[in-house]
Amino acid sequence: MAVQDLVELYESHRTQSSTNHQTNSKEGTNKSTLKPSPARFIKRAQRHDEVSVDVSRKAGISSTNTLHGDVLNADITEAAESNGETMPLVGGNVDVGSPPVIYDRALPAYGPAIGSNFETLKNPNQTFYPPNSDTTKVAFSHTPVAATVVFARTAPPLHLPRLDGYLSTLPTPSFSRGSENKETMFPPMDQLARTGLSLENLEANGSSAPLWRNRTTILSSSVNWLLGLMGSSVLASFYSLQGVSNTVQIFALILSTIVPHAGGNVGDKWRRLFLGTIPNVLALNFASTLLQSLFFLLIFMVIAFGLLYYFYVSACHCDRYNTIEGLQHAATKGKRWGLLIVTFLLTVIYLPLSTMAVHVLVWSEDLWVVPNPYVNATTSPPVLPPLGPANKFRDPLDFCWTTTMKRNEVNYAPVAIVLSATILSFVRLAITFSNWKLLIFRQLTIWFPIALRRVIRQSVPKVDKFTELGRPRSKVDMDSEYHRLLQRDNNPFAFLYSGFRRRWGTYESTYLFAKLSTLVIIAVLDPNNCFFRTGSRLTIPIVRQVLLLLSTLGFFIAQCIFAPFLDPVNNASEWISRLNYVATAATALAITLNVPGKNVINTYVLYSIYIITYGLSFYFSVIDLNITQRAVKSIDIFSPRLNTSPSSLHSTRRIWQEAIATLLLTTPSCAIPKDQAMCFAQAKGSEFPPYLLDFQGSPSERFVENLKILREVGSLAYSRAIALTTGPDYAWYRRLEDEIQKEYTGPDSYWKGGPAIPNCTSFFGNAWWIPFPPTLVIQYDDGPCAVLREASDLEAYIAQNSSPDIQRRRQVRMSLRALEGQTVHWPYERINSIGSQQFWCCWRKRYTASTSTSYRFCKLRIKRKGHLMWHGLHLGSGFRVELEYSERLQVSGTVIGLNDDFDLTSTLARFLELNMALIDQRHHRIETEMCNYRRYNRRACRWKSRVLTYQFLTNVYDKPQEADELARGAVKFECDARVCQLILRSEAAIAATYQRFGAVSKSEAATWWYIFWDDLWRRNHDTIKGLQRHATEFNPHYATSIAYNPLPRAKLESFLTQRGLLHKKPRWNDFFHSGFLNKLYLRLNDAVFRDSSRAIMFHLGDDMCEFDMEDIDLATQGRNSTLGTGGGTDHDLSWIRARPAYRWEGLLNDPPRSGTHNKQNWLGKLGAWFGITPLWRSGQPSNGIFIDVRLKNGRFVLIDNSVSSMGSH
Repeated sequence: MAVQDLVELYESHRTQSSTNHQTNSKEGTNKSTLKPSPARFIKRAQRHDEVSVDVSRKAGISSTNTLHGDVLNADITEAAESNGETMPLVGGNVDVGSPPVIYDRALPAYGPAIGSNFETLKNPNQTFYPPNSDTTKVAFSHTPVAATVVFARTAPPLHLPRLDGYLSTLPTPSFSRGSENKETMFPPMDQLARTGLSLENLEANGSSAPLWRNRTTILSSSVNWLLGLMGSSVLASFYSLQGVSNTVQIFALILSTIVPHAGGNVGDKWRRLFLGTIPNVLALNFASTLLQSLFFLLIFMVIAFGLLYYFYVSACHCDRYNTIEGLQHAATKGKRWGLLIVTFLLTVIYLPLSTMAVHVLVWSEDLWVVPNPYVNATTSPPVLPPLGPANKFRDPLDFCWTTTMKRNEVNYAPVAIVLSATILSFVRLAITFSNWKLLIFRQLTIWFPIALRRVIRQSVPKVDKFTELGRPRSKVDMDSEYHRLLQRDNNPFAFLYSGFRRRWGTYESTYLFAKLSTLVIIAVLDPNNCFFRTGSRLTIPIVRQVLLLLSTLGFFIAQCIFAPFLDPVNNASEWISRLNYVATAATALAITLNVPGKNVINTYVLYSIYIITYGLSFYFSVIDLNITQRAVKSIDIFSPRLNTSPSSLHSTRRIWQEAIATLLLTTPSCAIPKDQAMCFAQAKGSEFPPYLLDFQGSPSERFVENLKILREVGSLAYSRAIALTTGPDYAWYRRLEDEIQKEYTGPDSYWKGGPAIPNCTSFFGNAWWIPFPPTLVIQYDDGPCAVLREASDLEAYIAQNSSPDIQRRRQVRMSLRALEGQTVHWPYERINSIGSQQFWCCWRKRYTASTSTSYRFCKLRIKRKGHLMWHGLHLGSGFRVELEYSERLQVSGTVIGLNDDFDLTSTLARFLELNMALIDQRHHRIETEMCNYRRYNRRACRWKSRVLTYQFLTNVYDKPQEADELARGAVKFECDARVCQLILRSEAAIAATYQRFGAVSKSEAATWWYIFWDDLWRRNHDTIKGLQRHATEFNPHYATSIAYNPLPRAKLESFLTQRGLLHKKPRWNDFFHSGFLNKLYLRLNDAVFRDSSRAIMFHLGDDMCEFDMEDIDLATQGRNSTLGTGGGTDHDLSWIRARPAYRWEGLLNDPPRSGTHNKQNWLGKLGAWFGITPLWRSGQPSNGIFIDVRLKNGRFVLIDNSVSSMGSH
């Protein structure tokens, strides 16, 4: 059949029913010369969920069957792998020799066809691909309209009569009796509404504390009240304050290069007040005389001693908050909200204290006991008269590092220098308190930023690599999940990193070093200190200002590149602050160089910079309070890649999985106990799967643990573990598990694998078993962590630990444990050399005699690396034996013959024999406690599997099914009576949920319509005025929701107008308007008529070819943002997270342009920076999208084939 015959075949019903088309034909349209548009009627193979893409359009991708369907291989592009939830474009490779499949997307997936008017020809013998033609584009001669015009707020409506006709034939879904009541939600969602909590709160078994009870809120609100700044959240307010403090301190340092602290160089008192006094007071820079400097140095030293000691004690075990060794929960003491105040105070005094210390070390002008003799000096060095008799007074120029010019008075300069060196150098002062060595003080300038960085790195929340669907997260989704975790992070150090992006939590410690570099440049490179007082008073200030300009410029460039803050508004605030640093440094350099117009620069320019600095800081603090919260979407709803198939993961997640989770979490018999903390033992780098600690026996605890495991390991590993634990190898696996759990977990476990382990001298460590996926973890005593998953490794582990040699070594370690903390018998003789020490020639010592001291008894101690306590017994990793004969004499275990392999040497055997009585007293108790520890963990694992099986996700949670089928499966697989009774008693709720799922899965149009309204409600119900007021008509938890009833445009406009959501003349705050409805029905038309003659055609820029939405997506995939369609797996999140726009969010808003364009620069983020919008365009922008429509009678209509053909003649 020829192409023209195919055109006539597809258009025949239109020529019979369309009056306009008949008129055009009568006017002389020559059908024999029509140019076909194959993209309008050639149907590609029907798409299925997660299939590979046609090689002719994109590289083929293999797939693997997993828990939630197929998972794409990891080597595909980021766009294709975004959570694995996007719809592929075509269904495999097309065989040209076979007829294509004809499938009308308007037809429902369930039940009979709607009607003959909307059926397509299904005779494959009459359909062929046009020979030697491109099936995706065709030349055109008409003028399409830019998408930005069609979607504008005041755009004429888009008239799609065929789509309206199809939608009007769709029957209204009927739900079970009782669901039609407007006041009644679908069960079990009514149970969730009665709790007043979200599923996220129920899964975490807690909610965020209100502002008036949040410890960070209290401190931040007090500080904000003092400074008159406000923020959008507590943590944002805290870091807004921190930014103001940082800005003022650096600003005061730079201004000090223009306006001196003391002296009569400033004539105008007001100018000195605003440019000198106020910045330095806010920055706590009070020192101007010697007595003041020493006084404040002493005060700050005392304060720093106390604060640093508190911080050190609090930060010693910061790794225990997130990283847990073994399967026991290490609870933290108290709320530790005082740590927030201490760390903030340390950050504030960091610069003033370091400033005083550096000024003392270089002995700046403020410390000189004589007036500056170099000011207005005509000679170098200046010639000064003697201060008095030479035997009583120093030389007039000998005033450095002295507090007096009289020779017979005490010079306190050495004391001040020692104090300053204490601040800047590495000093440890140790005292003995209850036989514990405590580090009281380490230097502030160097140690504190390093310690702060270490604390932050060990405390930041860990982001799971997979979603609740088991699909891998993209980079953007990882950032989104990190933001979500920050909202409910209970770590006492959370305030240090909660304002920064993922991987940039250590920014605060980095900025402290930035302050230090500015300090060193300003304080050291100064002609008015004793280091450079003899240098050129013209060259040194120029060099200082140049270095200061380069330093501030480097910080500014770093801010532009990295943008470490989570909120773009905070990034803009920091950007402005850094820019002002650069401007101020450049101004100071211009004044130093004495450029023309110095007076203007020294007055108006400085005042302008001053106003901009504080004015914009105030603006950003205020604007952050009300960031735009409109049209928030979790997915790229208008993308053709969005999965809208009958088995769409989006609809499964939003209906079925949400209902199952609600049933478990809200039913009292299955709910999580109120006092359960829901804490997991998990690895920082995902080396091993998570394990729920302190299990209390509820099915909901196990359900949340299953979800946590799925998010950690992914659906592929989860499915493999299910097959292993329930398949034909179950008996063999159970034998391995039982033997390991009974005998070979806990401390003194041994594993020596094939490859060498770096920095590991002993292959003993602390081992624990994670039941699902089956994993054995060994934390070495002096090395990294080893993880065993393969069956061969597990069998080798059992063989190694059951060998007689390893058993003997384990007994040696057990005997030493029995002696821990005991006074043991082991003679030792210490020889002390007596003599003088020479301080030259490499610290060579010369001794003339020696004395010896004999000891018979000592105390045996074991130093550990990990922390795991069980009934008072320390089971953590690490086993470094130390013998303490006195407070100052400690020797290693080598003196008793102990080596790294714990061999029973003759010396060690003698030591054990001497202390056999002590060993016998405690050996049995230690062995019993270790057995109890293993038994407790083994019973907890068995208890968990009985309460809720690990295959609950595959049998129930991920598998929508009828209520009776679900009940049969639950009775077959689940052992706990509470779970079985819950499913049996919830037949009505399960039936209603399955009806909802079936109603939205009848066709792609119904699925897309539901996802749109469901996402709109979840993200904007408290933002768009009118949604909450008419909740029963918008909330998908009600049977009367519009989400279940796709409406023609006229009916939707009437529906929205009656509820005050749509106006004839759009208001400035209206969400719904004519252009948005054009976009909505354009995408709905694609869902219904894609790959048919009724599909809407697009053009990319000035390209003379027609594309459908899928082709546009392919053509722009390599140039635009690769964010895919987004995750969309959160149950209910209405908070705003600033992010790059999704692909089709950007494409549909790209203005028309021509030529090739580079990626969006920083100007594209201005709207987000200034708090106007939470989105910004990323990637390389397109040339704009044009749509095949024309304006007719005040509305947009589709360009008909015949019209297009006539225009080409």
